[in-house]
Amino acid sequence: MSPSITALIIARNAEATIGNCIRALDFCERIIVGENNSQDRTIERAREAGAEVQAIVWQGYGRTKNMLMAQIQEGWILSIDADEIVTSGLAEEIREVTVREDGPTAYEISRRNYFLGREIKHGGWGSDQQLRLFRAGLGRFEERRVHEALRVKGRPGRLKHVMEHYSYAGLEDYLRRLNHYTGLAAQERMERKKDGSWLRLVCDPVWTFLKMYKFKAGWRDGFPGYALSVLSALNTLVKHAKHWELRMARQNKEQSKL
Repeated sequence: MSPSITALIIARNAEATIGNCIRALDFCERIIVGENNSQDRTIERAREAGAEVQAIVWQGYGRTKNMLMAQIQEGWILSIDADEIVTSGLAEEIREVTVREDGPTAYEISRRNYFLGREIKHGGWGSDQQLRLFRAGLGRFEERRVHEALRVKGRPGRLKHVMEHYSYAGLEDYLRRLNHYTGLAAQERMERKKDGSWLRLVCDPVWTFLKMYKFKAGWRDGFPGYALSVLSALNTLVKHAKHWELRMARQNKEQSKL
């Protein structure tokens, strides 16, 4: 028998994308959606598309994914986000590599990223490889608040076909998520006792824009490439500003105790 493939999805307020995501996973024997207190029809859409929905107690991205992953003891695991779609070519390739006995125990998958209705090929978004497919029991996510990395045993291979990534519904969605993720990043910097400085607060956003728009040719993607570069610089600024705000609040609290 071919080894089973289980898809794991963490989802919150993803009714717009999760149906298409799940329907593209019909090659998986099991699809588990860890649902995080959605206020829309995410649960209904996921069940309609054929997924098994489990309510989760949110403990950060890495730890929550590890908790879901612990129930999968055999076969392969495909970690996927609710705004990603496995193409037909990638689905067939996943079927092929998971039946091999002498191949890698994990695989990276390239993503084709879209923003403001256009595929983004430059600015650092055109060469986006994600470690997503691995044998059960041989992978674990870093337990971080944000940007959780998957660690696996052995050297991973890389699949040829791509996964499509529709990361933001529009500018409003980007700004909403910017506020959420920059808050998590600032908290993580505090927990890891990262230093902050005025130099980084001023220079890092400028460098982010120049790196994406000029040095990584984001200008070649037209207005979406320009907007993405500017918004990424804003993301950097807000992250550092929130970190600075948290540090000042901690210093004031410590001084008040003296």
